[in-house]
Amino acid sequence: MADVTSDYECAVIDEIQMLGCKTRGFSFTRALLGIAADELHLCGDAAAVPLIQELLKVTGDDVQVRSYERLLPLVPLEVPLGSFSNIRTGDCIVSFSRKGIYKLKKKIETGGKHLCSVVYGSLPPETRTRQARMFNDASSEFDVLVAGDAIGMGLNLNISRIIFSTMKKFDGLERRDLTLPEVKQIAGRAGRYGSKYPMGEVTCLDAEDLPLLHSSLKSASPTLQQAGIFPSFDFIYMYSRLQQKRGLYQILEDFLENAKLSENYFFANCEEMLKVAAVIDELPLSFPVDMDDEISSQGLTQFAENYAKKGLVRLKEIFSPGSLQVPKTHSALKELESIHKVLELYVWLSFRLDESFPDHELASSQKAICSMLIEEFLERLGFQNPTSRKLNSLMAKKRRQYL
Repeated sequence: MADVTSDYECAVIDEIQMLGCKTRGFSFTRALLGIAADELHLCGDAAAVPLIQELLKVTGDDVQVRSYERLLPLVPLEVPLGSFSNIRTGDCIVSFSRKGIYKLKKKIETGGKHLCSVVYGSLPPETRTRQARMFNDASSEFDVLVAGDAIGMGLNLNISRIIFSTMKKFDGLERRDLTLPEVKQIAGRAGRYGSKYPMGEVTCLDAEDLPLLHSSLKSASPTLQQAGIFPSFDFIYMYSRLQQKRGLYQILEDFLENAKLSENYFFANCEEMLKVAAVIDELPLSFPVDMDDEISSQGLTQFAENYAKKGLVRLKEIFSPGSLQVPKTHSALKELESIHKVLELYVWLSFRLDESFPDHELASSQKAICSMLIEEFLERLGFQNPTSRKLNSLMAKKRRQYL
C-alpha cells in the first residue's frame, strides 16, 4: 500500500528487516527503493544494515546508521511457568494456532482469577486493535493476553511477561523450531518503553523449551543476504505485450522462469499470486486474498465472473446484508473470519475500481459488523461477569447503529 507516486519530505518504514521475508519481503523492498522522500527513516533489526547499504549504493543515497539500545531491560527467566496458577496480570502467553490460543484462554479463565484478551493473525485488524485496547486498559478486567505471533508487529501492548507455550510452529510446510528473529521479535514485546512495567520478562511454559529461548536471546540475528523482489503490474504488463495470446498465469510463470536477478535479490514466494492468476486472468490486478481459504477464493471467483460478464459487481449479488450473526462454534467463527476477508476484498477493490465495485459504504459497514460479532464471540467464550455483559450490551448497541 506504500505510495510510490508522490513526493514526501520524510517517510518512515518500520520493521525493515522484513525485506528478507520469503513471502512479504518484496513489499518492503518496493517501499525502500520506490518511496520518493527527501529523508527515509528505516527502523528495524541491525541484521539488515549491510544489505541495505549494498542496495543503496546503486541509488546514490547518503546512508547514515544510528544504533539504539533497548531502553528497558529484558530478562529471560531461569524457571518455566509450570502451572497455570502462576499466571499473573500483565502476562502474555503465546501460541501459534487458533485452536491452541482458545484452549489456553479457556484453561486460564477456568481458574477464575483472570479474563483473557485474544490476538491472532486471522482476526480482523479492528478486532485485534480492540482486544489489545481492552488488555491495555487498567480499568478493564481483561488482564491477560493470549496471542499468536501477530503481537510481534504493529501493536503497542502493556506486557510484563511473555510466556512461550511452545517453541515450535507449523509454517505451512513443516512443524519447526522458531527462528532466532522470531523469538527475539516476540520476546521483545515484554516491558517495552512507555508501558507501565519497569522491565520485561520472558519464559516458557515447559522447562524443555528454555535452552532454545536463552540461546536465541543471547545470539545476534544472522545478517540478511538478499531482499525480496517481485515485478510490478506495470512491468508485467509491458512484458505481456510480447506474449499477447497468453494468460496472466502463463506470463507470470514464464517471467519468473526466465528473469535473471543480481545476487542481492530473490523472487518472493508467489504461490498465492499464481493461484489468483489461475482463477482470474480477466482482471489486471493481483489481489490480497488467501486462496487456501475456500470462502475467500469463492468470493474472488464470484467477483471475477461478475466483473468479466458485466464490468459491475454489486455486493448484494454475492452477499446478503443482515444475514450475519454471532458465531456459536469455532467452525462458525472461522467462517465469519473468512466472510470478513471477502468483505475486506470488496472494500479493497472499491478503492481501485470504484465504478465497477460501487457498494463501498455497504461493504464497509458489513465488515464492521463482522468484526463486532467476532468480538461478541470472544466475550461469550470467556466467563461472563457484569463488566463483560455491559461490554456485550454496548457492542450490540453499536451493531444496531450500523444496521
